[in-house]
Amino acid sequence: MAGRALDELKADLAAGSEAAYAALYDQYAARLYRAAYRLTGSLSDAEDVVQDTFVALVRHRANLPGVRDLEAYVFTICRHAAIRRAKKRPATQPLVQDIPAPSTATPNDELQRAVAQLPGAQREVIALKIDAGLTFAQIGQAMNVNLNTAASRYREGIRKLRDLMENER
Repeated sequence: MAGRALDELKADLAAGSEAAYAALYDQYAARLYRAAYRLTGSLSDAEDVVQDTFVALVRHRANLPGVRDLEAYVFTICRHAAIRRAKKRPATQPLVQDIPAPSTATPNDELQRAVAQLPGAQREVIALKIDAGLTFAQIGQAMNVNLNTAASRYREGIRKLRDLMENER
């Protein structure tokens, strides 16, 4: 989105325009949902995280005109909502809840299981890069780390995923 149009969108969001929030939802909802699912491992939690993200955007709409990178800001809120939801999960509840048993699992199910085994920071970077489509600079902003740290976590996470997937076969 171009600078002027983005400034207008942020102003409309700050004013509470339903049309602006609908446009923002149309633009980001699918990516938010995929990232939230990867972060939470649950379809229902992912839906709640996306809803929590938009509720937070509305609640804190006065901050929006000063936001430099709206996309990174939206995914930062999503990441924080996913973290809050994960903290509410009982310790005995697995990260990946909605994946079929291994006997009926698809390659995507196996990948989801492998991603769930990654350390949290690597899982988050992979979700924000692959599922949300953010740049490493945006991921760094969302995770409050520099872009080199984000890129390094991504490379290490991908390496671990390869190892996990090869060991499952």
